[in-house]
Amino acid sequence: MNEYNVNIKITPKKTVNDPRGVQVMNGLKNLGYTDLQNVSVGKYIEITIYANTKKDCKKMIVKACDDFLANPLIEEYIIEISE
Repeated sequence: MNEYNVNIKITPKKTVNDPRGVQVMNGLKNLGYTDLQNVSVGKYIEITIYANTKKDCKKMIVKACDDFLANPLIEEYIIEISE
């Protein structure tokens, strides 16, 4: 088995309202950051996993994202895998 380090970035889909992002953007604008156009707030997850191949690792992580880590109806995710 190989050890893989997985980084997962989960963000709201572009078509979904992001109230946390709006709140952060308003706070930043109140502090003088007036040139902001958009802020999105998401999640970042790091996982170390053992798998036979990188393909097996990705399959397990995609399933974990779809089953538990992300809400596929309103969130999208990007997976980066390294050995």
